Amino acid sequence: MSSTPEPRPRQILAAVARTYARNWPDVDRIRTMRVRDFPDWPDWCFLPLQAAHAIVGEGAEILPPDRLSHVGILGAMAAWRVTQGIYRFDPDVAAAVAETPLAGELPGELLYRLPEWCVYVETPGRTFGGRTLHGFWAHLDWEIDEAPNELRLLLDVARTPEEALDPQNGLLPVPLILGEGSIADALDRVAESARRQVQALGLTGGNVPQFSSTRHVTDVAPLVALVLYLCAENAEIGDGVRRPRNPSPKRTKRGERWFPAKRITAWPIGERLGAALRRAQTGEAAADAGEDTGSGGERSRPRPHIRRAHWHTYRVGERRVGRKVKWIAPVAVNVDDPQGLAATVRPVGKE
Repeated sequence: MSSTPEPRPRQILAAVARTYARNWPDVDRIRTMRVRDFPDWPDWCFLPLQAAHAIVGEGAEILPPDRLSHVGILGAMAAWRVTQGIYRFDPDVAAAVAETPLAGELPGELLYRLPEWCVYVETPGRTFGGRTLHGFWAHLDWEIDEAPNELRLLLDVARTPEEALDPQNGLLPVPLILGEGSIADALDRVAESARRQVQALGLTGGNVPQFSSTRHVTDVAPLVALVLYLCAENAEIGDGVRRPRNPSPKRTKRGERWFPAKRITAWPIGERLGAALRRAQTGEAAADAGEDTGSGGERSRPRPHIRRAHWHTYRVGERRVGRKVKWIAPVAVNVDDPQGLAATVRPVGKE
């Protein structure tokens, strides 16, 4: 009788560990340096990528081109291995969130509310650059030298889990440098930073991967929207009883250690909200068929519908001349409150 295969993200972690497992103690050692050597290191960052660069390059400043992607991969894997949460969106919620226009100001302040240091979001049916996108990891990077913080996406487009570290067929790191402006502005900052690094290192275009911020916006925006939902105050994560959280270190004779999670934890996202959205869609269909009417054929109330997720601009400051943009989740209008729906009892799964 064949055993159930490990979930794909865990297979990828194992593939990366075959190259870098000997470096997990280095990660722990660097983490223990936070209070003494890096007092500004924020709690929301598990491991700065500058530290991951030092581990991958074994102290060398310049990495060979075929190992450049390893920095982003190792950084994400180091943060994710201690929690190993897989976030599985209700398909209707995922569609509604991913379709949210993100042409306006990116609400970067929301991103610091990620439920874990690093999350893995499944994306069934999606592609990126013509490659199957099985899911993606998302985490935040803090720069030791006070450079802008980054949202780091690690795209699971590897041809096979065993090829995770392959520069052509493996995982694809996508950084967004946070700051003012839109997703396009964040990606433009990445492109400009890459150009400066190439010039500083004296590399030619053929030796480094090419980056087109314009081409990436359409593919990246839906993924960022999914991450933003996980950071929202009212995000529906799990069964309402348990919530994801970051673990505390274990004290050992060799100092504090962050041991890997024993197994995957699957977090259902938006199950009750998804049911409400489907109920709204059913209500819309009934209203279109003339069933949602009052006496005399007039509507007794506006028909049920879904107000799509959107950006909302608030006026703030003296004389309310300033603006602040916030992201508003999808709202089911004239549908039973999702909180009042019959609960779907589904224990948070350990796989």
